[in-house]
Amino acid sequence: MAKKMKVPGTAARCAAAGGRPGALPEDPVGRGRQAAPPTVEVQPPSQCPKCGSAGRSDYWGRQIQECAGVLADGRAYRRIVRRRCRCAGCGQVRIDKTYEP
Repeated sequence: MAKKMKVPGTAARCAAAGGRPGALPEDPVGRGRQAAPPTVEVQPPSQCPKCGSAGRSDYWGRQIQECAGVLADGRAYRRIVRRRCRCAGCGQVRIDKTYEP
């Protein structure tokens, strides 16, 4: 007779991930599953909302939000990344948002 395996509930998975709601524990390494190479998609350069310039400084203050979803064009994403930068033309600070698969 087959033995029943107990599947941990959401609370147990959150506790294993450090107690953060919605967080899941990391996949253990060495399970035979290899990570897929990241896909790089070319996006148009962001523009300054104040002057329209595409020139910018280096990024700083990156924030990553782990949440999966599907964009309006059908592409799936796993996280949203927000990066701060400064416009090279007028000095306005802006936040560039990208959706990563």
